[in-house]
Amino acid sequence: MSLFQHLARTLRPTPFSAMSTFRVARSARSPKLDSNFFGSGTRLGLPRRTYYTNHTSNFSSNMRLIYSFIGLNAGVFAYATYLQEQARQGHQLPFTKFIQNMSLSPIGVIREHRYWTTITSVFSHLGLMHVAGNMLSFYFMGQMLAVTPGFTPGKIAVLVLGSGLAGSVGWLFTAMKNQNYQGRALGFSGSVMGVGTVAAFLYPRTQFMIYGIIPMPLWLLMAGYAVFDGYYLNDRSSRVGHAGHLGGLAFGIVYYFARVRGLRI
Repeated sequence: MSLFQHLARTLRPTPFSAMSTFRVARSARSPKLDSNFFGSGTRLGLPRRTYYTNHTSNFSSNMRLIYSFIGLNAGVFAYATYLQEQARQGHQLPFTKFIQNMSLSPIGVIREHRYWTTITSVFSHLGLMHVAGNMLSFYFMGQMLAVTPGFTPGKIAVLVLGSGLAGSVGWLFTAMKNQNYQGRALGFSGSVMGVGTVAAFLYPRTQFMIYGIIPMPLWLLMAGYAVFDGYYLNDRSSRVGHAGHLGGLAFGIVYYFARVRGLRI
């Protein structure tokens, strides 16, 4: 489900790195961190953010959660790689069961009632570049949330799991609409998209170096993915789960305005 493998060579965000933002946030007199995108927080009729109410930082615990998600994805990938090798040697049943329970398909959910695959598929990868690109992107973008006052492991977990689930639902809806009942999807991209969307709202001007060459602000990077995914949404020849990306993005937008901005929607 990944388009984020193209970020596998992305360098650390510059010049406004997450760690430098953390140092500024810790030393600031006011715990409020207004988004640069919305300026003072009064544009578009939006209220000033009151979500961040104390100076307490959860950076260490937040990073432990991020590393845990990365470790979970890496562990599942290692197990899938082992099962693939076993299948090549003639022991195909374990790998077949893995695919049935750890990847998403309309038949699996609707006919076989494997509802858990809407979550288990989020943490499954079969390609090295797929998992590496997702994990690298998640690390950099997740770190930006980890250093933001007011974000706790629980809130980040809700964002990650909610974005992943929304991505699964979005992909299922599009697959059934296009009568792609035999298709399967897996990957952490929906969650990465949700985390990246919130990070882009909070730190829109943070620069990312694509392939170490092309500088791009985070807001433009995420907007570019949204346009790309929207354009190819119904392209049956594409092997990328565009609907899954857009589902994660949609959840990230709702999460930002509902939980971070405190806007009732």
